[in-house]
Amino acid sequence: MTGRTVRALAVPEAIDQAFMPSIEALRALHGPRAAGDPEKIHRARTAVRRLRSNIRVLDAHTEPVPSLRDELEWLGDGLGMVRDVDVLMARVRREVDDLPGPLLTGTTTLLTALGAERRGADRRVRTAVGSARFRHLLDELDLLLKEASASPGTIEARDVVRPRWRALRDTVRDLPEPPTDEQLHDLRIETKRARYAAEIFTPVSGARGRRFIRRATRLQDVLGAQHDAVRAHMWFLGFERDDPSAAAASGWLAARAAADRDALRASWGPAWESLRRPKARFW
Repeated sequence: MTGRTVRALAVPEAIDQAFMPSIEALRALHGPRAAGDPEKIHRARTAVRRLRSNIRVLDAHTEPVPSLRDELEWLGDGLGMVRDVDVLMARVRREVDDLPGPLLTGTTTLLTALGAERRGADRRVRTAVGSARFRHLLDELDLLLKEASASPGTIEARDVVRPRWRALRDTVRDLPEPPTDEQLHDLRIETKRARYAAEIFTPVSGARGRRFIRRATRLQDVLGAQHDAVRAHMWFLGFERDDPSAAAASGWLAARAAADRDALRASWGPAWESLRRPKARFW
């Protein structure tokens, strides 16, 4: 490695590093209990996002499938519903110890409602995974990777990661003070795209690449926690039940989520400052 230049990565290496693990995570959804396993759901949801972000890297080495990203989005939407409910349920259980005594009974109603949402989301995922549409999606991914694996071509970090980095940098530059929650969510998306692109080059990027991925992950985690607090606040605030204890508990939890949301809205700066330093870049 000379300066920030890393060697080109052979397309089959990129397939093994960045694409095959994601497809295996989708295949793991076929298990009878997969839709009820939060870790498998999380891995599959991340795999969908990584594939949607990186699939265009292979366009120069394959015949692009125009519908592929849309089909991945369809699957990701279903997985996202399950994951979102799991995050909310975990939040309620985490907050129980801090709830004032009179509000504790209301959390039972909240968890019952979330449990019903979880079962509905679980059924939708099971239906999707058992469908011909899901099987066709896996077949299309298999064909794409088989074709790409036969390519003698290479991909360059500067061609793949640099555009994602610039998009991330420009997103930060365009943020007003203070940024809105929606703008921070957009920043999180750009951070993930840059991180996923960098992860393709793990076999050749060395310590610099690992540093970039580590710092991007830190920024993504802060922004992710902020986004989770935003969603939690909206759900608790919109919760309507005739039970006064449930209404009181949801109001209290909404206020707690709003406090987390506001505190995290201003906390991403140090993670960004660390990521933006030149020594974090490897291309």
